[in-house]
Amino acid sequence: MSEQEEFFSQKYKSLLSVATWAKYLAWPVLAVFTLYSIGLYFQEQARYSFFDEQLKINSLAGLSLLVQIFGTFLKGVIYHLLLRGVSLGLTMIVETDINYRGTSNQGDIS
Repeated sequence: MSEQEEFFSQKYKSLLSVATWAKYLAWPVLAVFTLYSIGLYFQEQARYSFFDEQLKINSLAGLSLLVQIFGTFLKGVIYHLLLRGVSLGLTMIVETDINYRGTSNQGDIS
């Protein structure tokens, strides 16, 4: 057990804890931004009760609205990918360091 505790020191445990939090937080962030985008669409549609008529008159306003909604959704996708990348990166760092220690310790035995 002491050998396993030696591999997973407090430094590794804290890195893996951050990686786990980032992994589990990535999906709710994507869901919140998706719901926010949908809510933004309905909010703008409610504000403009004559939404279709305004789009016919000023198509640039409709395009800016779609760009704003898509931008909000894209921001959520980027945050999701960033959190997933942090999770995978930290996990890879810990595993690489553990594997490097394992190969260097095996080289000393031979």
